[in-house]
Amino acid sequence: MKTKFKIVLLLAAVALTGIILFQAYWSFNAFKLNKQRFDDDIDLVMQRALDSCKKDYFDSIRVVLVKRLSAPGITIKLDTIPSWDTAHRVVYISVKSKGNGVDKPFNTTLPVLDFYRKQIGHPVPLPELITEMSFYQPQLLNQVMLILEMDDINIKLSGLFAYMRAHPNLSADSLNKLKNEEDKKPLNVGVYELPKNFRQADSVKFYKYYRAELNKIHPKSNFELKISTQHIPASSNDIHHVKELQYSETQEYLYKYHGFSFVQDNHNNELFVRAVFDRAQVGVLKEMILPLLLSGLLILFTIFCFYYIIRIIITQKRLTELKDDFINNMTHELKTPIATITVAIEGLQKFNGLNDPEKTQRYLQTSRNELARLNDLVGKVLNVAAFESKEVALNREKINVDDLINELINAEKHKTEKAINITYNNTSNITTLEADKMHFRNVLANIIDNAVKYSKEPVDIKIDVRRDNANAVFTIKDNGIGIPAEHIDHIFDKFYRVPAGNVHNVKGTGLGLNYVKYIVRAHGGSVSVKSELGRGSEFVIIIPLKNE
Repeated sequence: MKTKFKIVLLLAAVALTGIILFQAYWSFNAFKLNKQRFDDDIDLVMQRALDSCKKDYFDSIRVVLVKRLSAPGITIKLDTIPSWDTAHRVVYISVKSKGNGVDKPFNTTLPVLDFYRKQIGHPVPLPELITEMSFYQPQLLNQVMLILEMDDINIKLSGLFAYMRAHPNLSADSLNKLKNEEDKKPLNVGVYELPKNFRQADSVKFYKYYRAELNKIHPKSNFELKISTQHIPASSNDIHHVKELQYSETQEYLYKYHGFSFVQDNHNNELFVRAVFDRAQVGVLKEMILPLLLSGLLILFTIFCFYYIIRIIITQKRLTELKDDFINNMTHELKTPIATITVAIEGLQKFNGLNDPEKTQRYLQTSRNELARLNDLVGKVLNVAAFESKEVALNREKINVDDLINELINAEKHKTEKAINITYNNTSNITTLEADKMHFRNVLANIIDNAVKYSKEPVDIKIDVRRDNANAVFTIKDNGIGIPAEHIDHIFDKFYRVPAGNVHNVKGTGLGLNYVKYIVRAHGGSVSVKSELGRGSEFVIIIPLKNE
């Protein structure tokens, strides 16, 4: 049996280890795949964020161009060719700046104009129509930008021209000095003008778009944006090839969508951006928390199943050992009365016992006592079988508590040859309770009998009865050998017997306290024990006073 049990434990350990290793392997590979997907996604997010910035950029250009083309001093004319040339119907778009004499016509056709009007989807003035066309017609865009650029120069130099007209005798040196001062002044309406803090504004805007796009697919990841006018080297080169699973970053991307206006020199205003995730594995693990949690729960459930199976096997093994001990004890218990009765009958037959009335009476009384003991053993076994089949029915009746306990005390004193002292105290003056008299008597008798059997002389037993709300509490305390702490939790188990140490002459079946527990619970009560090795034991039985 022990060998088979060891084999079962070994197989369970191997199976459990395999399951754990498989789950760990699956989790690690799932993490690597998710990490790889994460590294691909962060570049996709970067491209989407740049697209959003690009859209803002062109929207801002539309606003600037429409505002400038609608400003006072800008004239836009649509002229068709003479009506006699109906084959071409060419339209000339002329944009002229105030006071600079610049008039650059751009020719197109009516179908083209109608096409862009339909693309806008609603009636629009000429500035908005020309703005939309300029995004798709580079020649028109160059013309418009040239007109607005010349207009910006005129506006910036208008103060200088006015000063020169007011001071016609101004020297060349003074004129150059005045011109340099005018060049240093900011241009408020220039089509090439950028705000001084455009890089800071761009970083805030780009972070907002990158965060928004990242939240759509990886909301639990934190990142840092690197923005510079110089190329940004990959961080892995700086930290000696950081492990892939612990570090992530995007490629370097060019950012030139500063908004507000067209940039005259793109190279002077280019920015390089890169997103860096120095704790990428944390974000990936957060996204995997549900499958990892389910995997962990599966492992715990498997461990519990194996534990439960092994516990059942251990319980069955212990029960088998207890049954073997029970059979051995019961065999000896049955042989003793049978042998005694056999000897008594043999004495009556062979030694003229029948002619000696006193001897005959003694032999018959001995046989009767042994038969009663034999009947008690058989009754206990039958009761156990009845308990297992749930066929025992309680016959509840009113029991006089004092009469029952006094009867048990007298019976126990006559049954043992030990010097015994039993004291009884009914502190709450309980008179009656409702219970099955036979079974409840056996409960108390079992505990008192054990107290006598497992106590050295003189035996001292104290029985107290008190009321606790609607319950009667019976306390039976002895001065016996006590019960070791490791056996306390098992003494009510079927067939279980506490090792008796040096007391080898105490016989038993291991059924008495199991019977006690069953009967007490059948009455709706409870039984417990407190014991200290060498100091005795105290059993507490709680029984409802009335059957409700």
